[in-house]
Amino acid sequence: MSRSGIWYTKNISIKNSVLQAPKLFRRASHIILDSVHFADAEETMWTCDDIKITNSQINGDYFGKDSKNIYLDNVSVVGNYVFDGAENIEVHNSTFVSKDAFWNCKNVTIYNSIIDGEY
Repeated sequence: MSRSGIWYTKNISIKNSVLQAPKLFRRASHIILDSVHFADAEETMWTCDDIKITNSQINGDYFGKDSKNIYLDNVSVVGNYVFDGAENIEVHNSTFVSKDAFWNCKNVTIYNSIIDGEY
């Protein structure tokens, strides 16, 4: 539950866990998350590189801002401004409930997914 807990980390893998703190990942790289529930992912995963998230739930605004090389499969995201300014994103079988999702992004490919948002 540590706020701002995993910054500047390389090569981390987390499975079958609940993460409950905002601003959890910043400037980290080579991140693998599987079956993770982010209860409060506000301003999490900022300026990160090489991210793989599978079978997970994410709740919080501004998730993934300015991150790159992202792969998602079977992920549910509820929160506004998701992946603002991110690049090289590949998404499969996922759901986004987000106002302004994928703004200012480059190279985004989404397969078999739902985006439900205002803009």
